Amino acid sequence: MTDFTTDDFLGGKVRLKQKINGYRATGDAVLLACAVDATPKQTVLDVGTGTGAVALCIAARCPRTQVAGIELQPEMVAMAEENIRLNGMQNRVTILCQDVRTFPSSLPTGSFDWVVTNPPFILEDQVSPYALKDVAHRENDCSLKEWISSCLRYVGSKGRFVMINRADRLPEILSLLYGKLGDIRIVPVWTKEGRAAKRVLICGKKDSRSPCVLDPGIVLTRSDGTRSLKAEAVMREGESLFDKKGD
Repeated sequence: MTDFTTDDFLGGKVRLKQKINGYRATGDAVLLACAVDATPKQTVLDVGTGTGAVALCIAARCPRTQVAGIELQPEMVAMAEENIRLNGMQNRVTILCQDVRTFPSSLPTGSFDWVVTNPPFILEDQVSPYALKDVAHRENDCSLKEWISSCLRYVGSKGRFVMINRADRLPEILSLLYGKLGDIRIVPVWTKEGRAAKRVLICGKKDSRSPCVLDPGIVLTRSDGTRSLKAEAVMREGESLFDKKGD
């Protein structure tokens, strides 16, 4: 039996090899990628890139953009590089094995048009039995405050920062972004219609004073178990999360 699967994202536009046990990219990666509307020649940095799902989905959606990923774990970096080759993206996606807080010279601060992240979201005392999954999902020696602060240093003037995290951490996230970003859009993600949102996307712009907006959000699954039209357009077709799609 193989220890890996090869999974389709964005309706097969991206293929991702990942371990059966341990960290596995989910629909969160697609949602995050679909919140990025980068134009040709813009640059994108994916912080905590893991196996490369977000970076590759952004590259697939946004032609002629250059995408860089930064990842701490060497095994994840090796898998991300394999996935880059699998998708023929060697000329557009690069991965650096580095701690996000070290600010390597190859990733100059303040130089990216977009910085995106799906940071560790499980608190210190909640441990996974799988080492890679544990590090990928748990706040270990880097707090959310440090993580966000490091991400913001990479964002250029008028650039955008996008992250996805647990909805119950929204107050903390907004407090960490206060005074640092404007034009903040908050996008609730409802896994199922009629239930509380468990995830939230936050998008903000550097050097902007535009007010905060609470977006209508996205329902992934209707109450009858079928996928909503907007979810289908975003998750399968790669439409922008901010396009208005009826349900």
